Amino acid sequence: MFFRSTCIICFLVFFNSSQVLATEELYLQDFIDLAMKNNPQLEVGVQQYMQATGRVQQAQSGYLPRVQLGGSLGRVHIEELSPEDEDNVVYAGISASQLIYDFGQTTGAIQSSKLTKEAARSNVEQAVHDVILLVKESYYKVLEQKYLIEVALEKKESYEKHLYRAKKFYEAGVRTQIDITNAELELANSRLELLQATANLKSARVQLEQVIGLQPNNGDYIAASRSQKNLATLTESAPTLGHTLQELLAIAPDHRPGLQQIDQLFYAAEASLKTARGENWPLLAASGSYDTYETDLTSLTDQWQVAATLTWEIFSGFETEGKIVEAKAKILELGASRHELELSIIKDITDNHLRAVENYESIDIAGLATQLSKRNLELAEGRYQAGLGDMLEYNDAQLGFTSSQADLISIYFTYLASLARIDRAAGIDPGIPEGTYDKMFE
Repeated sequence: MFFRSTCIICFLVFFNSSQVLATEELYLQDFIDLAMKNNPQLEVGVQQYMQATGRVQQAQSGYLPRVQLGGSLGRVHIEELSPEDEDNVVYAGISASQLIYDFGQTTGAIQSSKLTKEAARSNVEQAVHDVILLVKESYYKVLEQKYLIEVALEKKESYEKHLYRAKKFYEAGVRTQIDITNAELELANSRLELLQATANLKSARVQLEQVIGLQPNNGDYIAASRSQKNLATLTESAPTLGHTLQELLAIAPDHRPGLQQIDQLFYAAEASLKTARGENWPLLAASGSYDTYETDLTSLTDQWQVAATLTWEIFSGFETEGKIVEAKAKILELGASRHELELSIIKDITDNHLRAVENYESIDIAGLATQLSKRNLELAEGRYQAGLGDMLEYNDAQLGFTSSQADLISIYFTYLASLARIDRAAGIDPGIPEGTYDKMFE
């Protein structure tokens, strides 16, 4: 019995330990999926869209009848009324009104609200593109820092071995104390670089978590990549550019949500101008009411009324003229904003495409430089062990190798970030999960 209980306890301890130690591997698409569900910027945009939906319903109510019910209980006294001049009075009434024609005021308000709603949707779509860009940039920064930690760790291990050799050479009388001191200094510096790289990785993870809106698996996760395996094969995993510059410039006008948002706001402003101009004309409406009284007072009897009313505000203190001026200015403002955004898109696409081409071509060069600097370090190490080279030569070779590795890593992930910025600038949708917008707006 004791043995069985002990086995059960050991199993539970092992099970709980395995649960605690389970580290989750997350890839780029996983982080994008999490951001689509948890990023607060997207939630703000969705709620703004829902507000716009409510304003459409408010505007459409202008074409529907208004019905009111009323009632009261009180005591009424009417002077010199016979046979009764005072009594308790129960009143009940119903009234209804219906707009018939208002020269486009309601129509313009409905059109404006619908177009504003579509603009709010485009705003959410643009926010999705922006968030995906932030996710990619943050994710690439995490991967970059992981590689830099590998470089710093490799450098530290190299100087640990070098310090060991320097001590052995000193004991054999081949080298002097200064070699040991120099090796200890470089080892201390490499440890400091490793510490800084580790801190930079933690900071990059915090930035990624802020973008996706939560800390996955309580922070016990690894940002993994299916294409990048190790530094030696980094140059082979670089994706090629999917579009030429001219193709990207042609794609952007039809796919960039920000442009579509401004277009919809522009048409909404034109509809608002129609509404403002309609206020210069009369308003035709129909109304009806029925009132009933429960009382002995002869002057209060049931009555009904049906009427058609024509209302024309001849002078509004120039309020209507001010609304027209405002609406016209809004149209011109949006036209200028669209032109400004077009220029900004052209600049973003062109700059990022040029940088991407530059970085893509630089990856191979940086890879070659890394190979040569590694060979140079091996030669310097061999010369040092053979007594032909000194510590300064080895340090220079180690510095060159570390710098070339860091340059390769920086160029590679800068290239990936440029591709992500190109996608965002042109309105291309890679990485957006299928059905994302339907789930947001349902």
